[in-house]
Amino acid sequence: MAVTAAQIKKVVNVASGIIYSQEGNYGSVNRNDNKHGMSIGKCQWNAYWGRALPLLQSIVKKDTEQAKKILGESLYNEIAGSSADAWNKLEREATEAEAKVISELLKTPQGKEVQDDLAEKDITAYVKNGVKAGLVSQKALAYYADLENQGGSGASKRIATTAGNESGGVEKVGLDKIHAYALKDSVMGQYESRRVKVYKAVKESKLTDVQEEKEQDTPQTAQNATKSLEIGVSVTFIGGGVFVSSMAKTASTTKEIISKCRVTATNPGSAHPYHLISQDGKGVYGWVSVESIKELATTADNDPKTVSCGDRLTFTGGPVYKSSTAKQASTEKDVVSTCKVTAINEKGAHPYHLISQDGKGVYGWVDKENVK
Repeated sequence: MAVTAAQIKKVVNVASGIIYSQEGNYGSVNRNDNKHGMSIGKCQWNAYWGRALPLLQSIVKKDTEQAKKILGESLYNEIAGSSADAWNKLEREATEAEAKVISELLKTPQGKEVQDDLAEKDITAYVKNGVKAGLVSQKALAYYADLENQGGSGASKRIATTAGNESGGVEKVGLDKIHAYALKDSVMGQYESRRVKVYKAVKESKLTDVQEEKEQDTPQTAQNATKSLEIGVSVTFIGGGVFVSSMAKTASTTKEIISKCRVTATNPGSAHPYHLISQDGKGVYGWVSVESIKELATTADNDPKTVSCGDRLTFTGGPVYKSSTAKQASTEKDVVSTCKVTAINEKGAHPYHLISQDGKGVYGWVDKENVK
């Protein structure tokens, strides 16, 4: 399925806002970004990678007299009189004084105009590169654009290709899949905080995604959809939109948490048929969709009778350990995630080693009662 020009523009609009939120504003100057010289402007164009100097030169050309006045003679002459690649592969750090005047230049009307034009050109190129790589999911393309902005074209293409190889084709890769492989990547996986923020922002957007197989989730969804819940029953909210009414078109908030809740009202047949209130202080209060809840399961339900390496299990939230006998958890994952069993130690306190297959970051040994 081909991605149209209109769809590319739509993705660019969403990706632009996400990238700007992760980078900077018009006047941002990082004097020495990770030992690669200065990074400047709302997309943090970097000196070492050959982006900062051409940007400054374009702004200077818009109004040379203004630029001379702001930058001073020495810095103006360096910028205006150098070849466009003069800072390439050099750690051209900005002094404190230089950073101040460069920031002032970047915030001029000419500076903003040049940045807007370059940002749109760059982000459009990122999205088109994603299309060339084979992606068709709009959400995956927006995520891809941020990957390329942060890590370069090599990183974004590598991750999309790897995800595609494991999915039967890049065209089958959606947001969850590309995010999962970004976290596994030896380079981009080091930036988990940004990856998670971008994932959540794209997830909340109105862009479309590919229809990915939801193993383990499908039977649960079908069960929930056909069984009406009564007022007063306890359920588990597993994350998603919370709405002010059962028919609201837009969520008032999105909660990426797991919370034990009580059903306080119902409206069967509506878009968001259940009104929930958290019973554990986690702040869920409002109408939610069927896909965002599951009925509380018993320990017996959760306890798999026979588990083998390669099986798919549902992790229902809890501690994750570095070894099957560890006394303390390395992290606590408050998520519901479809995982693959990659190792088993039946004698261990935490017998199953799991890896998320849906991008939710579960990686390690877990307790038997936290899987089903």
